[in-house]
Amino acid sequence: RISAKLEERKSPVTKDQDCVPIADAMRDYHERGMLSFGIPAHSGGRGPAPEFTRWLGMGAARFDLPMSHGVDTRDHVWAVQETAQELFAEAVGAQQTLFSTNGSSLSVRVALMAVAGPGEKVIMARNPHKSSVAGLIMSGARPAWIDPVYDEGLEIAHVPTAATVTAALEEHPDAKAVVIFTPSYYGTAADVRAIAEACHERDVPLVTDDAWGLDYALSGHPDLPEGALAQGSDLAIGSVHKTITGLGQTSVLSVGSDRIDTERLNLCFELEKSTSASTLLLSSIDGARRQFVRDGHELLDRAIATARHIRERLAAEVPELKVVSLEELAQRPGVAAVDPTHPLIETWPVGLSGFEADDWIRDERQVDIELVDHRRIMPLVTFAHGIEDGDRLVDALRDLVDEEGSPGEDARMDLPTRPELRTEQAMTPRDAFFAKTELVGPEDAVGRISAELVTPYPPGIPAAVPGEVYTDAIVDYVEQVASAGGYLEGAADSALDQLRVVA
Repeated sequence: RISAKLEERKSPVTKDQDCVPIADAMRDYHERGMLSFGIPAHSGGRGPAPEFTRWLGMGAARFDLPMSHGVDTRDHVWAVQETAQELFAEAVGAQQTLFSTNGSSLSVRVALMAVAGPGEKVIMARNPHKSSVAGLIMSGARPAWIDPVYDEGLEIAHVPTAATVTAALEEHPDAKAVVIFTPSYYGTAADVRAIAEACHERDVPLVTDDAWGLDYALSGHPDLPEGALAQGSDLAIGSVHKTITGLGQTSVLSVGSDRIDTERLNLCFELEKSTSASTLLLSSIDGARRQFVRDGHELLDRAIATARHIRERLAAEVPELKVVSLEELAQRPGVAAVDPTHPLIETWPVGLSGFEADDWIRDERQVDIELVDHRRIMPLVTFAHGIEDGDRLVDALRDLVDEEGSPGEDARMDLPTRPELRTEQAMTPRDAFFAKTELVGPEDAVGRISAELVTPYPPGIPAAVPGEVYTDAIVDYVEQVASAGGYLEGAADSALDQLRVVA
């Protein structure tokens, strides 16, 4: 009789782009007056108020509900999350989309485990986020590194070219997949279509970590690069919190073709995901999809207009700081398009590193910046920023130059070039990470095999990957970045007085 009653009850879920299945099911839960004797322990704030409600409000407690026997039935017959994922896949043109509440770090790890296993080869661009290297460690795959175009003038890595990918596929016919990262953190996007064609001629799947480009896929905005899925990506990763309206730690993993074994993908996802995934986070993915399907073009118009305003005001009123033009970036080899919402503002011409500039405007003008490095800052301009926000940033930078700058003084560092930093991958990342290790001084690490991820963050690209051989140039690079004020993650000794190497 109980089962029959459940079957008679109409599901609160409607599969329509104007609906938000997870939020609809949450509201239905409360409208039914449900009483839970399950997790979470605070039971929607029913009893003594959880401490977090003091700053998050009671709504956060009320809607922090379990998916099973809560938002959905015990056996998930309403398919609440499944329906939300199907709507997202429909919106981005994917065959299937999975929701992650552990960021794109989880999505990348799952993607790598889905396409390659222990000892199998993956062609990967050597500007990966550290999460991709974590995926290599977990999967046991062997990377065949390819170089993205490295811009010696700007000292940044862009994206790989189709020619580079084609050459790697010829050299490594046993590769199980190609993995690239586009757009770069600096807003430069690859010609995914040409790279996908090179992969598909050999029936090799292309995995794209386009964490910074999910808004491209949902909006199709003419002033932004084209989305990777639309260009032929077989498996695409997108961060919902980076460019659209999801809560922090939300991501999606979308299947673009039958080259991906979706059964294996789902099994890998089951290994990695939480069995108690936050429905608050999941519902924000669902809501972000609906909002960007409905209002994405208008929201991105706002971001692009603000970014343009920042560029124009800086050129007119803070000429001491060079803003790298979109035209200059677009001319770089391999760069098919440029995201205008990632303005690169060079601080070195006034004698300041990006780290020094960032510290001053944060402490003195209460303005935070997404990406800083040894010679520039890159504010991420989103739909949240209006013209007045752009003005506040420009005013802060004018004050920075007036109070701290030394125009004409060159703050650039004599860092090793990208070719100098390339080294041998002597072991798989997995074997090196789990090997017997020891800690040695940086000068004694040269010639030894790294057993850790030494990663300047941001941008989060490892200077040393487990299994790579340390060289004088690598040690010099990480020590210079650390001494200049950069933050390094992944090392056992964060001060870098010692490095973890294979014994």
